[in-house]
Parts: sequence; C-alpha cells; structure tokens
Amino acid sequence: MKISRIFDHAARAMVIMAMSLAFTLTAFAADGQITFSDPSAQSGTQVNVTLKISADEGTRLADATLTLQYPQDGLEFVSGTDASGGAGTIRVHGVTNGAGSSELQYNLVFNTSKAGSYTINVDTYEVYDEDGAALNITHVGSSAVTVAAAEELSQNADLGSLELSPGSLEPAFDPAVTTYSTTIGASVDQLGINALTADPGASVIIRNNEALPMGQSTVLVTVTAPDGQTVKDYVINVDKVEGGPEAPVSDAEAQQPDTVEGVQLSSRGKTITIMNPGADVEIPEGFTDAIITIDGQRVQGWFWGADTDPEYCVVYGMNDRGELNFYRYDLEEKTLQRYFSDPLSADAVSNAEYDQLQESYNSLSSAYELRFAVICVLCIICAALLIAVIVLSRRLSGAERERRSMRSMERRRSMKEEQPARSAEPEKPVEEILSHDYDMGSEEEQQDDMDETQVISELSSGRSREESKAEPAPEAGKEISDKDSAAKDDTFESFDI
Repeated sequence: MKISRIFDHAARAMVIMAMSLAFTLTAFAADGQITFSDPSAQSGTQVNVTLKISADEGTRLADATLTLQYPQDGLEFVSGTDASGGAGTIRVHGVTNGAGSSELQYNLVFNTSKAGSYTINVDTYEVYDEDGAALNITHVGSSAVTVAAAEELSQNADLGSLELSPGSLEPAFDPAVTTYSTTIGASVDQLGINALTADPGASVIIRNNEALPMGQSTVLVTVTAPDGQTVKDYVINVDKVEGGPEAPVSDAEAQQPDTVEGVQLSSRGKTITIMNPGADVEIPEGFTDAIITIDGQRVQGWFWGADTDPEYCVVYGMNDRGELNFYRYDLEEKTLQRYFSDPLSADAVSNAEYDQLQESYNSLSSAYELRFAVICVLCIICAALLIAVIVLSRRLSGAERERRSMRSMERRRSMKEEQPARSAEPEKPVEEILSHDYDMGSEEEQQDDMDETQVISELSSGRSREESKAEPAPEAGKEISDKDSAAKDDTFESFDI
C-alpha cells in the first residue's frame, strides 16, 4: 500500500514538472530580432527610418508594442506606421505591415533640422506570436541617422520687417540691428508683433510674449534660415509702466468714421508636426475620419461630417513646444489655427443624441396617431351601437304595443262571440265568478281587464233586464228564493266593484 502511494506521488510530480516545462517552452515559443535601417539625408529634408521585427521561420507574429527614443535637437517625428508621439518619444503599436507572418515592418518619417549624427534607440518592447507567447528577443538594434548640411539652401536668417503694437521700436528697425527697446502701458499683457522674414523659406518663433510683467522684460524673435542651421535672434527689451502706450482701440471705437482700410495683416510663422492620435485621444464631436493630402503627403485628418465639399479639415499635431492638440487647417489658403470647440455647442445636442431624440419622437408620433385612430373608430362604433339600441328599443316598444292591442281586440272579439252562448247557458253562481283569482299585470293589462269587466258587467246587466222581463211579476204569486236573491245581490255588488 505504501509503495503504491509512493508511485502515485512520483507520477503526480512528473506530471507537474512536464506541465511546467511545457509552459516554459510556450512562454518563449521562438527567438526574434529588432533591427533598424541607417539612412542619410540633407538638412531641411525628411528622412525615412525602417524598423523590422523578425522571428524564427514558421512563427506567425500577432502583436508588437515598442517605445523609441530619438534626439529632438536634430530630428522631428512626423508620422509612422502604427506610430505616434513626439518630443523625443515614439510609441509603436500594431501589426499593420506583416500581420500573420514572421516579420513586421514599420516606416518612421522624421524632419531634419541641422547636420549631424543622431541615434534612435529602443526603450521598451513586447512582441507576441499568434498563440499569445512572448517572443524571445535575442538582438535589439538602433538606427544611426546621418544628416548632411544642405549647401544649396539659403542661410539668410534676417527679418525683412518688424512692427509692434502698441509702442514703437527704438531705434527704428534695421535687419542688421538685433536689439531694440519699447515702452507699453500697464494694461498691455502681450505685444502685437508683425515679423516678416527676408527669405520666404525662413521661419520665425516668438518667445516670452505672454503675460508681460510690470517693469523690465525681454521678448525674443528667433529666425531660422532655410538651411535649418543658421539662427538669428532679435531682442526686444520691454518696459511696462503706468502711463505708457496702451492697447489698440476697442472694436466699437474702430468702427467710427475715422477708420481706415487697406491695413495688411500677417500671422507669425509656426510649425506643426502632424501625428496620429492615440487610443486615449477623443476625436472632436461631429467629425469623420479621412485621408487628407497636404503638400503631397497623405496624412490622417477629419472632415466635418455634414460637409459635402469641405474647405477645412482637422489634424492632430505637435507644436514647437512639444504640445499636442488638434488644429484646423484651411485647405484653400493653407493656413493653420488651433482647433477649439464652439462655446455655443457646449449646451447643444450631439448628432447621436439628436438622432435618438428624432427616433423617439417619430415613435411617439406613430403611437399617438394609432391611438387617435383607434379612439375615433371606437367612438364611431359606440355611436352606431347607441343608435341601433335606440332604434331597436323603439321597434320593440311598438311591437309590444301592437301585440297588446291585438290581444285586447282578440279578447273583445272572443267576448262578443261568446255572448250568445252565455245567454243560452244557465247562469253560473256568483260565487264561482268571485272565487276566480285575477293576476294583476301591467297598467295596460289592468286597463284591458277593466274593459273586459265592464263588458261583462254590461252583458250581465242586459241579461238581468231580459230575465226580469221574462219572469212573472210578484203579484202573480211567484216568489224569488232567498238564495237567488242573495246571488244576484252578490253579483251586482261584484260588478259594482
């Protein structure tokens, strides 16, 4: 018995060890590698970096998630296959290119801003096959991006013009002069700066121009030449004091007759990197997905769902400060503005809610119309039944009166037919007549009975008169018996009643 138990425990231990070994083998079903391409490009152009995940032959990959790090000083992430991110970090998630095969491929697009060598590294990774087993990564590579200077691009980083509002520049603007000063009033929080570059390919960034403090502060206007390397800063020293130049006149004052027209407006240059939003980013209400072509590049965007011929679109992007947001892009004028929801739409009903309310309204309307129709039909039926009841009641009443009249006439005719026969028959005792029980019926039947009684009384009276004439007078010697006299007296008393 003990030996049997020992063998039993040994067999269970071997089964557990085999299952553990099988689980271990399943957890890491195959080996794999992560590799990159090492592209080269000129400064100011885009560069494509290829990322590949390769597994052993016969292994079918089903899911991959990676986090990449790249230098922001020379590279700017634009877009990628199943990729999103910015500010030095990219998240790759999905298997669009290569699902169900042993190799996954991702293409990442970067803008290059200046010459140099840049490395893109893998920070974290998770790769699984179609059985849910984690891939054992034996090699994790990196990408070396080489950016060469673009000699043919302009190095002009000068401003063509610089204007302020309120206040004025001291000294007057000169492209060669990089330091200026101005004075503003206490109510001015931000300068209106109109900075146009001498080279149309150059870009402008304005810094430190928000919530200007009292006293001294500095606003920077940075110009980057088309080559992406030449940078020039224009410094504006701002003195915010009481009694200084204030903000421009209000809209109401601007509408006075002394207003002028023909004033030219221009916005400062800005750069937005279009990206794909993550799963946690909520798309603005009312927009539908669309593939939009901007400057020959196909990007992810959204059109307003009600527009059949849209002139605007919404894209998701990152600005120069690394902030992610939705932007409204004018497809006609090629202008860009940060997207914001209409304040009036906060209390508005969404399309889905409107459709649901419309459907509920239509359902209730149909139900009310059906109920109204049913009620009308029931009213018509009730009216018809009421009329039928009235007509039938009148017909029955007429038939009843006619029946009673016929019965009365029949009785009278019967009495008249029976009158000669009764005259020939011997007189019945009054007691038999008085002993008859009459059933008191309705008022009409009682009237018929009274008429019948009256007829009988008249007949009896006539018969009595005839008998009195036929009988001899008392003087002749005939006497009437007490019994007959009493019967006659009772008969007349009964008829009088």
